[in-house]
Amino acid sequence: MTEEASPKRPRMKDVPRGMEPYFIAFLRRGERWNDTQGTEAADLLPRHLAFHREQVEAGRYLLTGPITDDGPLVGILIIAAKTVQEALAIASADPGVQSRRLAVEVRPVLLPSLKELKIIYP
Repeated sequence: MTEEASPKRPRMKDVPRGMEPYFIAFLRRGERWNDTQGTEAADLLPRHLAFHREQVEAGRYLLTGPITDDGPLVGILIIAAKTVQEALAIASADPGVQSRRLAVEVRPVLLPSLKELKIIYP
């Protein structure tokens, strides 16, 4: 195909270059949010955090962090995946989601490239 056959669309001056498809996931309080007793509940946070680190180090989570107010949303993720189903499967493997203390909603988004973003662990 030649350039004449496929003219470029004019760039919109207020849209950043290098937009990339990602998935944004919102973690919210799940149906068992208030279940805080027992050994499963006691080690859930360390398992949840270890899972997030594993996903970051594997390049699947590009961004992850808590939402710090008292609302129903408790965390946010930016996921690199090919499909919404893949992104949902990754986020649903979180021990917090598996225990139903958290619930997850995944949505497709276009964001400026996050290829240079690095999360550093101690």
